[in-house]
Amino acid sequence: MEVLQALTVLFTAMVKFLFAGAVAYSLGFTMLETMALTACGGAMGTLIFFYAGTWVLERFRRRYVRRRQERIDKGLPPKPIFTRTNRWIVRVKQGYGFWGLSVICPPILSIPVVAVLCAKYFRHDRRTLPTMISAVAGWSVVLSLAWSFLR
Repeated sequence: MEVLQALTVLFTAMVKFLFAGAVAYSLGFTMLETMALTACGGAMGTLIFFYAGTWVLERFRRRYVRRRQERIDKGLPPKPIFTRTNRWIVRVKQGYGFWGLSVICPPILSIPVVAVLCAKYFRHDRRTLPTMISAVAGWSVVLSLAWSFLR
């Protein structure tokens, strides 16, 4: 039963990191267990979504290049690159940058979103994954302490 509870906290930390501490405390875990479970879950989520995001984004890039070439071969103009969503993403990247996205955003935007955005824009920077995992560990301590006062 406790294994299922620990897996619940790990999965919650992977998907919605902000509320993982509350879930852990509601299941009866101590502060150290909560810190460890949320840090491990967040780190696993970061790794999974970063590498899965890299793979998916590469597939999308190849499909985009192929479709663009097909349109050009048919004599049609290529579709516009800048959409509203693309502009918003570029604004986030320029506004927050590598450090802001890696350090500030995991509890706010959730780990899957941050990991995919980092995979899109910063996958070639070797500091990306260590910084993201360190930020998740730091946020795990901060959020575990915060949720311990609120329970």
